[in-house]
Amino acid sequence: MSDLAYFEYALVLPEERYLIEVQSRNPSSGETRSSDELQQIATEALTKVVGQGRPHLDTELKPNSIPESEAVSLAKVQQLLTDPDCNVFLVE
Repeated sequence: MSDLAYFEYALVLPEERYLIEVQSRNPSSGETRSSDELQQIATEALTKVVGQGRPHLDTELKPNSIPESEAVSLAKVQQLLTDPDCNVFLVE
């Protein structure tokens, strides 16, 4: 099992699906992150990717935590963000 937590977001406008892979451990300290911290990182990452011109997007997003088995079955179309804490992909 990997050290990643997975979140899927489906946005109505635009009709796109995103997969956010978040490091479940803090890269600098090695400490395991809480569920709330994982969700916050995922939401902030997606806001960076799609948030231009959409005020308060971070309060509208509801992360959908998914298991690794479901995440690996999604087809990654494009990588949209690479960060030490997470990656964001456009998926099908």
